[in-house]
Amino acid sequence: MIYQCPLCQSPLSFILEHKQLGCSNNHRFDQAKQGYFNLLPVQRKKSKEPGDSKAMIAARESFLSANHYQPLAENLSVLITELVPKHSKLLDIGCGEGYYSRQVNPNDHFISYGFDISKPAVIKAAKKHQTGSYSVASSEEMPYQSETIDVAFKVYAPVNELELHRIVKSGGYFINVTPAPRHLWQLREFIYEEVREHATQDTLFTGLEKMSSQQLSYQITPSPEDRLRLLDMTPFAWKANGDARRKILERHDLAIELDFLITVFKKP
Repeated sequence: MIYQCPLCQSPLSFILEHKQLGCSNNHRFDQAKQGYFNLLPVQRKKSKEPGDSKAMIAARESFLSANHYQPLAENLSVLITELVPKHSKLLDIGCGEGYYSRQVNPNDHFISYGFDISKPAVIKAAKKHQTGSYSVASSEEMPYQSETIDVAFKVYAPVNELELHRIVKSGGYFINVTPAPRHLWQLREFIYEEVREHATQDTLFTGLEKMSSQQLSYQITPSPEDRLRLLDMTPFAWKANGDARRKILERHDLAIELDFLITVFKKP
């Protein structure tokens, strides 16, 4: 096990007879029936139910199940396979319901870890990907021992730079997926009078060297229902009034641009 105690930062080991993680200071964390661990102490929560709600997770799950983001997932899979050998440890930061973890490691060539601050999301991830190791945790204090992750990746999720640097092995990698200039352009046209391109200036991470950057662009024509699900996956949903949502729903055969920037970093 590569987990560390969120209370005292000591290594955690699995206690089989009790289905618990435990440390030398006698802190214990039960394994839920779905297989995940809750490593977010109550005193570290900023709200009663942090992270995405069940409704938001259901919308994203339905949208992703239609494979609109499959090209992005396949791109990540190819990248990771080229970077590290079999049995490497992968970490999905802000894993949600585990879509990308499942897609990049369909044959369990790698050892998959994932965490999210949303408990309902992690429950779904653990149910759908029983060979993965999932936990409820915050990116501000990742529940992993130092220098244990071969490849960490995130799709839009927040991350603490110092924690990221701590957990990635020397010679390990971090893959960052962010919006490229025209991401969701046609959706944004319903919301803003003047649509502007996403800024794509380099994001640098403490102690990591930028290795490569590529843009992945393609169009999708989702169903009217999936258009609204896609909207609800984004911060633009807060800006979309009832009239904008109605127009998005009623537009015939709306093609939407997806535009991603995929950047690879290495820890020296």
